[in-house]
Amino acid sequence: GTVVVNGGSAVNGALTTAVGSTLRMQSDGTTGFATLTVANGFTNNGLIELTSVGAGYSAQLTVAAGTLTNAAGGTITSLVGAGGPRTLDAQLDNQGLVTVNQPLTLSHAGAAHTSGGTIDVAAGDFTLNQSGTTPSFTNTGTVTLGTGRTWTVSGGTLNQSAGTIGGPGTVSLQSVTANFTTGFTNATTALVVNASTINGPGTLTNAAGQTLTLRSSTIGASGALDNQGTVVVNGGSAVNGALTT
Repeated sequence: GTVVVNGGSAVNGALTTAVGSTLRMQSDGTTGFATLTVANGFTNNGLIELTSVGAGYSAQLTVAAGTLTNAAGGTITSLVGAGGPRTLDAQLDNQGLVTVNQPLTLSHAGAAHTSGGTIDVAAGDFTLNQSGTTPSFTNTGTVTLGTGRTWTVSGGTLNQSAGTIGGPGTVSLQSVTANFTTGFTNATTALVVNASTINGPGTLTNAAGQTLTLRSSTIGASGALDNQGTVVVNGGSAVNGALTT
């Protein structure tokens, strides 16, 4: 069925979400924020919603230990509702669909996130804050960025191992080590590189007519930069791999 969470609630035992079920963190003007803390990892087979009604308060799902697995048929959605921030504090294994309609932050100290499904940054920005010991996000699925939307990766490691990152939005790397097994081009998807290192073996292509700014950043020895447009350098940057102009 449907479980609605208002205020601060917790599930300290086993949590099962069946196919067709809904787990909704719904903040409102009466109880304010809505946060559900689940003690142990679980598999979502239904729909997880982060939303608000009546006022723009925060909605958050926290998984204290283990992994939140979004199964192949599962969906996690940040809804606009009445506004306010949306947060997933969990180690995420996304095999299904994550839809970002309201700005969503994914964070969990020391997490090794994976996504072989789809992340659709459709109508709100997506922020990945990585902290703790060797945090990482590995994509083998599809990340689609809508017009004017930004996926900001802050800290840790981004592994683009397979699949695609695309759409008319922006990928913003902030103090990140990005390992591109597949090539990446900014022909459609803009790229911001700040205090970051980009490794290969994939090639980073700055497409014709585009401008790529390297701010105190490095193209690693295993990477390659193919410049077909304009590269602007701020601060101290380096290209340790192959450079084509």
